[in-house]
Amino acid sequence: MKIRFNQPENKIPDVDRGLRVQYSAAKRSAKPWRWYLIIAVSSLPVVYLLAVIIWEVINIEANGRIRVPNFTVRTVVDGYVGQLFVEPLQTVSEGTRLAELVNTSLLDNRDRLQVELEALKQEKRKMVRQADDSRTSSMQLIKFAQEQKNFAAQRLGQYETLFKQGAATQAEVALARGQYNSALENLVALEREERQERDKLYNQEHGQLPEIRMISGQINQLQLEFDKIQDQIHQLILIAPAGNGMVTELFAQPGEFLGRGQPLLEIIYPEKVHIDAYIPPKYQDYAVVGKIVLVKFPNGEKAKAKIVSVPGVMQKSVTAEINLLETVQFAILVQMEFVENVKNRLINGMPVTIHLQ
Repeated sequence: MKIRFNQPENKIPDVDRGLRVQYSAAKRSAKPWRWYLIIAVSSLPVVYLLAVIIWEVINIEANGRIRVPNFTVRTVVDGYVGQLFVEPLQTVSEGTRLAELVNTSLLDNRDRLQVELEALKQEKRKMVRQADDSRTSSMQLIKFAQEQKNFAAQRLGQYETLFKQGAATQAEVALARGQYNSALENLVALEREERQERDKLYNQEHGQLPEIRMISGQINQLQLEFDKIQDQIHQLILIAPAGNGMVTELFAQPGEFLGRGQPLLEIIYPEKVHIDAYIPPKYQDYAVVGKIVLVKFPNGEKAKAKIVSVPGVMQKSVTAEINLLETVQFAILVQMEFVENVKNRLINGMPVTIHLQ
C-alpha cells in the first residue's frame, strides 16, 4: 500500500475532517497595533540608515576652528624692563609704545665711541687745516717771488736801455741780469714746491696719505660700531606693530631681565578674526571663493560667513588631537570671514560646525 503524507489545505481551522473542534478562547486578544509596533521597531535601523544618507545629501557639514590672529612681542636686545606703558585688555594701535628696556652697557659703549669719534675727527680736521695753512703761506711766497721777478725784469730792461744809450756799463747790465735769473729760479722753485703741496693736499683729501688713510679707517670702523649700538638702543623701546589690537597677556614685569628673543607681551587682532574650515575632498565643489556658509557655534548660535580663500590641502586633525590608532585624514583648508555681526564670544581655537549650502 502506498502511503501519502500530503493532505489538502484545511481552510477552516475549527473543522477537522468534517468535525468541528471546540477550541478554547485565547487568554488575551491579539491587537493589530502590536504587530505594527514590532514591524516598526525592526525597521528602525533601515530607517535610520536612510535618514543619515538623505541628511548627508541635503545638509553637508565640515569641521572648523575660530582663528584670532595674535602676535607675540619679543625683545630684540638684552635688557631690564624699565617701564610698561600698557595693561592687559588695553587696545593699542600701530606705533604705540609698549615698553622700554634699560641696558647700561649699551649706553656706556655709545658714549665711549662718541668721544673717540670726536677726537679722531678733530685730529683729521687739524691735519687738513695744517695743509691749508701751508698752502696759503706757499701762495704768499710765490706772489712775493713773482713781484721780485717782475721788478728784476723791469730793472734789467732799464739797464739794457741805458747801456744802449751809453749811460750804463756792461757790469751793471750783467748784475741786473743775474738778479733777474736768481728771482726767476726762486719763483720756479717755489712753484714746484707749491705744486707738490697741492698734490699732497689732493692725496690728503682723497685719503691717499698713510696718516689720513689710517685715521679714516679708524673713523669708519668706529662709526659702524656706533651706528650698530645706536640701532640697538632704539630697539630698547618696543612699539606695537601694524593694525589695531588688544593686549591679552604680559609675560614680564618692570625690573625683570629679558634676554634677546624672550616674549614680553601678546597682542590679538579681533578685527582680523577668521575661520579655518576643513572640507572633505568629496565636497571640493563647495570650496569656492565667495560662497556663503552657515557657522554653528558649540552653544547653538549661528552666523553667516563667506569663503575668502582656499589655500590648499593640509592635515585635517590638529597634531594634539590625533589618536595613535586613528588614520590621519586630509581635507581642503578653506578660510572664511563673518559677513555679519557675531554676538557669540570668539575664542581662538574654538571648534565650530560649518553647514555648506
